[in-house]
Amino acid sequence: MFEFLWKTKVSHSQSNANKSATQPDNTERSSAPSTQLHFDPNLVSQLLADHQTLRGVFGDIVIAMKLKDMGLVKEKLDKFGDELNSHLLKENVRFYVYLEHSLKNDPESAAIMLGFRREMQQIGKVVVDFLHKYTTEGDWNEAMWQGFQQEVGGIGNVLTKRIQKEESTLYPLYLPQQDYR
Repeated sequence: MFEFLWKTKVSHSQSNANKSATQPDNTERSSAPSTQLHFDPNLVSQLLADHQTLRGVFGDIVIAMKLKDMGLVKEKLDKFGDELNSHLLKENVRFYVYLEHSLKNDPESAAIMLGFRREMQQIGKVVVDFLHKYTTEGDWNEAMWQGFQQEVGGIGNVLTKRIQKEESTLYPLYLPQQDYR
């Protein structure tokens, strides 16, 4: 039922990771205009690894849900929230800020990046509300379990689509500054 969590665009993800990993050494010193934020040739690889971790933890949530193990579900939801917050912080501070400055002379790419950033803010709020709802509630009755099962499927679908879009459209915009001149 949740097979979509484990399906990844391996060849695309690997090609993006390889592209970032093969950047020349001098790109590490490339900073975004008007900032001290430097291009990090390993950042996209780190973000891709975060996606894999998030998929794995989400899969653990699904397994715990099928076992109807409320304690384990809450534990995995907490772990998912921690991993997601770490990932979003990394994207917001290191990825988006760099792109925002680097894409100043490329309005089309800047608009794509801004659209992704706004969309993720909305998705993040929904996910945080979901996590809060199901980690702060006491013992779950049958209606709570049913609601959780429905919502977790929707959350999984949205996050899976978002990850695929980030990996195919957004992450390729992250390039050393001189590539935009």
